[in-house]
Amino acid sequence: MLKRIIFNLLGVVFILLLVGSCNKKWDMPAELVGDWESGLTDITVRTEPKSFEFEFLKGSGIIALTIFEDKTASGTIGTATFENAEVRKNSGIPSITGVAYTIKCGAISEIFDGDPLNSKKVEIWLGPLKEDQTMEAELRFTEGGAHFPMSGFELKK
Repeated sequence: MLKRIIFNLLGVVFILLLVGSCNKKWDMPAELVGDWESGLTDITVRTEPKSFEFEFLKGSGIIALTIFEDKTASGTIGTATFENAEVRKNSGIPSITGVAYTIKCGAISEIFDGDPLNSKKVEIWLGPLKEDQTMEAELRFTEGGAHFPMSGFELKK
């Protein structure tokens, strides 16, 4: 009897996960659409490992982006630019994960003077929109399956 109950519960969980993963349709919230900007923020770039050790270089820049209704974004990260980046809704629970949306910027160039990487793939992770119309955000290096944090900042409309 207990095995049957557990089996049924596992079946229900599986179906809920399957339905949740198939529901990719979502509407871009109107309050997210528009121009967003950080203040001057510290940004850390991680170089390729030499002798199994990474080198970390710090610089700074302003992160500015425009989010469009069609679930794309364009903007700047310091001196680097990105266009037509995909905005994705986080499938997790933002109040738990702290991430409501991700912006897949793709490969960008140097972010600041002295940035040793001519090209790096990055994402911007957006926290839930706050009542004061700000969002906590994080810039992440995303090459090779890594999700190295480069900067934490606040975006204001």
